[in-house]
Amino acid sequence: MGSVSPTFSTLPAGVKVQPTPFRINVAESDIAQFRSLIQQAIIPPEQFYNQHANAATGKFGITRDWLIQARDYWLNTYDWRAQETFINSFPQYKQTVVGPTSGQTFDLHFAALFSLREDVIPIIFMHGWPGSFLEFVPMLDILRSRYTPETLPYHVIVPSIPDYGFSSRPNDSALQELNMEFAAEAMNELMLSLGFGSTGYVAQGGDVGYALARAMANNHAACKTSHLNMFMFTPDQFAACQQEPLTEREEKLLTGTNAWIKQGSAYAYEHGTRPSTIALTLSTNPVAMLAWMGEKFIEWSDNREDGGSRPLSLDTILDGVSLYWFSGCFPRTMWSYRSLVPAIGATAVVQESLSVQKPFGYSAFPVEIGTLPRTWGKKLFGDRLAYYKEHEVGGHFAALQEPENFLDDIEEFVRFIAPKVGLAKGGKSA
Repeated sequence: MGSVSPTFSTLPAGVKVQPTPFRINVAESDIAQFRSLIQQAIIPPEQFYNQHANAATGKFGITRDWLIQARDYWLNTYDWRAQETFINSFPQYKQTVVGPTSGQTFDLHFAALFSLREDVIPIIFMHGWPGSFLEFVPMLDILRSRYTPETLPYHVIVPSIPDYGFSSRPNDSALQELNMEFAAEAMNELMLSLGFGSTGYVAQGGDVGYALARAMANNHAACKTSHLNMFMFTPDQFAACQQEPLTEREEKLLTGTNAWIKQGSAYAYEHGTRPSTIALTLSTNPVAMLAWMGEKFIEWSDNREDGGSRPLSLDTILDGVSLYWFSGCFPRTMWSYRSLVPAIGATAVVQESLSVQKPFGYSAFPVEIGTLPRTWGKKLFGDRLAYYKEHEVGGHFAALQEPENFLDDIEEFVRFIAPKVGLAKGGKSA
């Protein structure tokens, strides 16, 4: 496994179970096979649906030209080892937990920045699909530049959420279906194992991480509050808001959600109803996986020509897909769509069945597939929506595209909410 980076790696004194240091080190034979499969990938000839001028994606999906260029770059220029070295510059660990309710065993991977301060607040950051813990690496890089271990106000925990990336369920647990409540329980157990049960912690999430954060706040006392950058309405919630007029700006915020429901949700139907078929298909070749996942990285990012964020680089997209391939996690990740889309009906709106009573914060980025307008948030949650911030740029992968703005929101929210929810002073590091 190897040792961890010494900076920010001093464990909290109250840690209950010592995590095992971890470093990513993909075998040369796996990289050789990966490259061979990319080289052998067959991309079909030009035809009506796979051509869209001057665009990586269009209404019919990813373009043939983009896929060819991405494949060639992946094969001839892209350097996984360079990314691996950069990731390994951050402390990483493995921790085994058992869910008290599920009885399932989870082998959890996480990156972390641990503080030496006594008045420290733990925060867990959780990603979704097609993302990974890599979404938060730019934020981790900013934090270690902005602070030292002596000044960092937080213990920052960035896991590969259950069954994603380098997190898995060993033995018999892997043969059982996972659901959102059990996965949230595992995330809470991770935080408790690190000694944060007495201090309390903050849960942050978007995409699947949004549902995990809501479940953790709802079901686990140690999770004092949550911050979200995505939201999906239940049918009842949506109906309750229809008589509440939105501002023009808020109407615009919902554009991405409406477009996703009408034209961008086909993948969710497939993941939620035929998880075996799509997983077996895309696991045959990295280029197939790139076409499926790359479309979402592009479409869900803020690529607007009239003042949007910087587009995600091809390297960033390839980093994400490469991690899925090398970790073999794509088939395992389908549980989240079985949970989030439990009943496919007239729409593919993600079901949020939880009624969370604790206060939470929300950051609204303009290019998002599921968002919470402030007016409707106040209608549904009143003062429980304790913090709300709108941004001019940014999309679904906010921590990747706008890491500074994303982090500033988190810091502002935590400073505001910590005294209101009784986040305890942390203990000394070991």
